[in-house]
Amino acid sequence: MNAMDDQAHSHQRRLPPADRGRAQDRSRDDLIIGAALGLLGEKGYHGLTMTDVAARAGVSKATLYRRWTAKADLVADAVATLSPMATPCYPGTSLRDDLLALMVQAGHCDDRPEIVTATMEMARSHPDLYRTLSERFRLFVRAELDNLARRAADAGHAPLSEAELDALSDTAVALLAHNAGPAGVSVPRERLISLVDHVLLVLLTRARAAG
Repeated sequence: MNAMDDQAHSHQRRLPPADRGRAQDRSRDDLIIGAALGLLGEKGYHGLTMTDVAARAGVSKATLYRRWTAKADLVADAVATLSPMATPCYPGTSLRDDLLALMVQAGHCDDRPEIVTATMEMARSHPDLYRTLSERFRLFVRAELDNLARRAADAGHAPLSEAELDALSDTAVALLAHNAGPAGVSVPRERLISLVDHVLLVLLTRARAAG
């Protein structure tokens, strides 16, 4: 597993493999995640059950519960495989361009929109799901911004303290949530460019984008 995979798995709600016993088959994780996404789109969060997920995935309930014990955790990991929480393909041309790539990726909600919509609706009435999804998304954005902040420091900008990085990531998440609205629509690129140039880049480097 490479460094990118390590980072992707670091925020998962999936339980770690047991210290003893047969190694857990990662291919079953994919079957379970696929089943959860399918059922989420068909039945929504309220109608989805762990029993149905196990049956759809063709695994035993014991196999499922060795990996996820709570429905909210399973759904959070399943939704995290969709585009908003996937590591962007950074162009590497500038910090500004890479920051914009992150915001475009995090603000994109068109991948399986029926699932995104169903999850957003359910999160408003299920505090456990809301907390799990919000924390998962916050940790994803913070980890990516941490990497960009380190690059900014390497380029000669003042390094960010942990408190400043927290403020930067909280600001990015709040701006995305505000612009996506209650329906969770994708944020227009033009709006993201403005947020990057006039808010986030200033917090990251203490300087506005050139031009």
